Amino acid sequence: MPKPLSDPSRDAGPPVACLVSLGCAKNTVDSERILASLVQDGFLIAERPEDADLCLVNTCGFIQDAREETATVLRDLASGRRRGRPARIVAIGCLVERAGSVPALREFLDAADATAGFAEFPRLPRFCREVLGLAPPAVRDAVGTLADFHRLPRLLSGGGHSACLKISEGCSNGCRFCTIPGIRGRQVSRPVDEILAEARSLIDSGVAEICLIGQDTTSYGHDLTGRRELAGLVRALSTLRGSVWFRLMYAFPKFIGDELLDALAADPRWCPYLDLPLQHISDAMLRAMGRGMGRDDTLRLLDRLAGRIPGLCMRTAYIVGHPGETDDDFAELLAFVREGRFLHAGVFVYSHEEGTPSASLPDRVPATVARLRRDELMRAQRGVSRAALQSWVGRTVEVIADEPVARGSAAPRHARWTGRHRGQAPEVDGVTFLAPRGGVALRPGRVVPARVLQGLDYDLVAEVTGAS
Repeated sequence: MPKPLSDPSRDAGPPVACLVSLGCAKNTVDSERILASLVQDGFLIAERPEDADLCLVNTCGFIQDAREETATVLRDLASGRRRGRPARIVAIGCLVERAGSVPALREFLDAADATAGFAEFPRLPRFCREVLGLAPPAVRDAVGTLADFHRLPRLLSGGGHSACLKISEGCSNGCRFCTIPGIRGRQVSRPVDEILAEARSLIDSGVAEICLIGQDTTSYGHDLTGRRELAGLVRALSTLRGSVWFRLMYAFPKFIGDELLDALAADPRWCPYLDLPLQHISDAMLRAMGRGMGRDDTLRLLDRLAGRIPGLCMRTAYIVGHPGETDDDFAELLAFVREGRFLHAGVFVYSHEEGTPSASLPDRVPATVARLRRDELMRAQRGVSRAALQSWVGRTVEVIADEPVARGSAAPRHARWTGRHRGQAPEVDGVTFLAPRGGVALRPGRVVPARVLQGLDYDLVAEVTGAS
């Protein structure tokens, strides 16, 4: 590897960059484009910051916990420098944008040597060279706009067999607790032909699973035509050839209609899976959060979903401790969780965000109370998940192989691989531990049938029964 830039004996080899991506899948997609643009610009990519001249940290600024994680990562990088590596630390992305409008948040970025918001993404290779004090390359100009950036190729992370496909940027829903419009702006949908071209490229490169993402996927196209066009996009993606799994994430409950459900059900490559963040079930809380639908509408939607898509597995997210949440509101939510309508759920403690309408509401819930509510809700969801997964014992399911089990891990004794069935999304849900048999060779992205042997709290244990 090249010597530190501060060392006058350093050779004139190419600069080396490392990228740490924090937060959600939407950040990961941006990071993959950034990595590809750096490689095209002549950078080498290191896996470890101590091997790099420059470390980019793609930050998350959505809630307080994410900001604290970002600050910790930046401080650790700065304090862990060895032999001058990394020579420079650059914070980019969401928290940089958020700190631009809320100056008090800049302290979370203090350990960075430089910062870059979204406007710099199209020219990050040039920006990085400037930070390192290097001359820009003469062979290539930076792309111009964020729209251009979103058309750049990607250097896929992970095993490369599963990828997210971002169909829009930003959100126009105006939930009262949410900072996304202030960070990412109002929704801007990508053209259908651009999405299809990227999906086709992913499939041709060997990707076996494509997850559609956006801050609100169900509002896709509304900014372009005045109509929500996700059903049409689903049908268009279904015209692509290939044995790929499609998966829909980040659906807004209010905008799920029968046309979309019909489109999802028409092609078996669309996983019977839906990520549907409810945030709460109490009418009072849903109104306070500005969600646009109440308890009764939500229950009717869930009944309709269960009836329209056989075997549907759903994920949701809840917020506890929002201003005004009473003991009765929480008890209503807890009872709802115990009904077991969702196989997967995440629970977040409300984060007080300056500039959002919720931040000005009275009756703030003490942080200790909110944390206790989160823990109780997660205990209830764990019981729901375990009971549901235990009922799967004896079933045969299709599983996509992800990676071998690491030595020393807490995996079940006979498990050799981890994978996921169609009802498990990457990163956010549980996994299916696989015990191969009969000489079936697994590799990332291979789909195999497996018989479920055991249901754990969030994971399955299954035995491979053959090859597909």
